[in-house]
Amino acid sequence: MKKFFGKIRDFFKWLSGTLVIRILAFIIKWIYRLINFILRQALLICIIYSTAFTVAASYLIYRVFIYGYDIYESVEELKVTQPENSKYMEALRDSNPNVQIRHTYVPLDSISTHLRKAVIASEDAGFYFHPGFDIRAIAEALDANQMAGKTKFGGSTITQQLAKNLFLSGERSFDRKFKELAYALLMEHELGKDRILELYLNYAQWGKDIFGCQEACLSYYKKSCSKISLDQAINLAAMLAAPAKHHPNMRESQFMAKRRAVIYQNMFPKKDSVLVDSLRQLMAPPAQPLTPVAQPQPATEKKVKAKAFKNH
Repeated sequence: MKKFFGKIRDFFKWLSGTLVIRILAFIIKWIYRLINFILRQALLICIIYSTAFTVAASYLIYRVFIYGYDIYESVEELKVTQPENSKYMEALRDSNPNVQIRHTYVPLDSISTHLRKAVIASEDAGFYFHPGFDIRAIAEALDANQMAGKTKFGGSTITQQLAKNLFLSGERSFDRKFKELAYALLMEHELGKDRILELYLNYAQWGKDIFGCQEACLSYYKKSCSKISLDQAINLAAMLAAPAKHHPNMRESQFMAKRRAVIYQNMFPKKDSVLVDSLRQLMAPPAQPLTPVAQPQPATEKKVKAKAFKNH
C-alpha cells in the first residue's frame, strides 16, 4: 500500500512540473488578477458616480437656497401686478437706446379666443396638461435637432418662455436653464394657467419693437385684439417663432406657410373641408395683379332715349 501511494505522489510531482500544468496555473493566476482588477474598477466607478451625484445634488440645493427667495418674490408680485418692462425689453433698449417699444397690456377676457387657441396650438399644444415643462416636447426637439445637425428646435413650454422673457437673459447656460425651470414650476403653482397665458400674450414679441398681442393687432390689422378673426389669429401665432424676421401676412414665406399648417393641424385635427379650403388660401402665394379689362360703359340717358325713339 505504501508503495502504491508513493507512486501516486511521484506521479503528481511529475505532473506539477509539466508544461500543461504550468500553463493552466498561469491562466488561472491571470484570470484572478483580471477579476480583481475589474472589481476594483467597478468599485472606483461607483465611488466616482456617487461623488458626482452628491456634488450635483448639493449644487442644486445651493442654487435653490440662493435663488429661491428672489424667484418666489418675483412670482408672487405677478399675482396682482404686471411688470412695466420685461427683461427682454430692457435688453433691447440697452442694445438700441433709440428704439421706441410699443406695448399695451390688456386682460385675458379682452383677448380673442381665436388668438388664445392659435398661440397655444403654435407654441405649446399641451399647455393645459403639463406642470410647466413638457418631457415629450423636449424629447421631440432633441430628435429634431439631431436630425437637423444643429440646435433648431427648443421644446420650451409657454410657461418657460414667459419666465425667460420676464426675468432672464438670453445666455445659454445650465444656470439659466435651471432658473427658467424654477420660475416655470413656481408660476404654475402660484399663478395658474389662465394668468400665465394672459402674461405671455402681453409680453410676447410680435415684431422688432412690438410687444404684446394688443399692439400686434393694432399694428398689423388696425383693430383691437378682441376683434381678431381666426385667420388673422393664426397669422399672428405663426410669426412667434421668429417675430423679428417675419410679418403675419407674408404668404410668400415658406416658413410662415409651414407654421400656419402646423397651427391648423393642432387646432383642428380632423380638418373638415371648410378648414382645408381656408388652409389652402392661407398658404397660397399672393395672386398676381391682372390687367384691367375695359368694361362696357352704361348707356347715357340721351342714348337710351334715342334708342327708345328709334324703336317707336
